[in-house]
Amino acid sequence: MVHYDEQHPKEGRCQKYRLTLLDAKSQRTIADELFKDKSPETIKKFLQKNLDASEPVFIVTDFDKRYPDILKEIFRDKLVHQYCLMHLNKLIVNDFPKNTTIGQELLKYRLLNIFYNRENEIKFLEELQSEELNVINNKEKHQEWSKKAKKEFNQYRHKLKLEIRRKKKNLPLNSLEKAKYNFDRLMENIRTYDEKVQKRLWMINKHWLNLTLFHYLPGAPATNNPIESYYSKSLKTDNKKQFRTEKGIENQIKLTQMRRLNLLKKPQKSFMELFRLFSPFKL
Repeated sequence: MVHYDEQHPKEGRCQKYRLTLLDAKSQRTIADELFKDKSPETIKKFLQKNLDASEPVFIVTDFDKRYPDILKEIFRDKLVHQYCLMHLNKLIVNDFPKNTTIGQELLKYRLLNIFYNRENEIKFLEELQSEELNVINNKEKHQEWSKKAKKEFNQYRHKLKLEIRRKKKNLPLNSLEKAKYNFDRLMENIRTYDEKVQKRLWMINKHWLNLTLFHYLPGAPATNNPIESYYSKSLKTDNKKQFRTEKGIENQIKLTQMRRLNLLKKPQKSFMELFRLFSPFKL
């Protein structure tokens, strides 16, 4: 079981492409290399070099349209290809405007609720929507109410996020049956939604198997979160333009790998203690 993803650091003004494979169980790096391009042929050679194509592989990727053909060509019937659910959530959020109405926010969370448990947010938004009926006919009151309602929801959402962090847990996933039930309910009213939402639902329908394969294999990952975390720690976004050579990027990646493996430990003795061991300084 492996994670595959790409990052785009810069060598001065030249764009580089970082291809990475991470072991899903140990979360250790299998391969992490820089290339001048990320063409299908480059990706294919990278995967063939670092993975045994004769062995079954469960690989998690984002929704890049090139991946299915590349992976099928390499692994054929040995392939189990899972799409990252967190990446899907980002696509869903981007389908809605930044300044949403309560109705749009409710629909957004119903889509997010397909695979992740967002029932608390949905209940809160449904209560707000019922309150909205009392002020919707008065434009001034409705504007004031909308600002207040959005602020209340953002505070509630932040509170839920903090509770999950304190408990050191991840956002709970729905069971396969629950996910299918939530999705079918949305599909029943698909013609009433905006075009972007309709396209997103049809996309989910098309890739349903690739979005739910993790349910069939115990311990299989549903997201590429480990590799995203690895990227954020090894080469942060604000550092991408600071590297002037390819060697500088590679050194930063290697240094982070050593830290992750706990190879950079403090010495048992200080420099002065080691210095005093030399006979001329013993006195």
